[in-house]
Amino acid sequence: PTGNAEITPEDVVSTCMNYLQTNDEPRPNSGLEVCFNFSSDSCQAANGGSLESFLQYAKNPVFQSMVDCHDWEVLSVGPEIAGTNTRGAMKTVLIKVVQKKVDGARELKDRKFLWTLMKERRPPRQGFWLVHECISVENAFAMTL
Repeated sequence: PTGNAEITPEDVVSTCMNYLQTNDEPRPNSGLEVCFNFSSDSCQAANGGSLESFLQYAKNPVFQSMVDCHDWEVLSVGPEIAGTNTRGAMKTVLIKVVQKKVDGARELKDRKFLWTLMKERRPPRQGFWLVHECISVENAFAMTL
């Protein structure tokens, strides 16, 4: 699936997470491809600009906790922040991810991720809610320094 003007920010996160949860169905990395397709141009550029670069980025251990996760849930949805002359409207969705338990492996902790979505202002995806960034809450403080 890809975005359209009818899909809400919550739907974008739900679609991405549901596909990440079964990342290799119907083909290898199809869940990551869906996430890439729902990402804004700036988000794609920040992760190398191509699907191949995004697949490499997604191998980091923090992001990997969302891939093939055991379960996930929405904890809260922020209010819509009106767009300005320089950016579209924004909305945040906080989720909790329960990592898949592997027999014989150490217990993996649950992680929280803050998804920030922005409504695209330019064609060809004008009016679409797209992923602006997705950060682990444990790393969010470092971004405020």
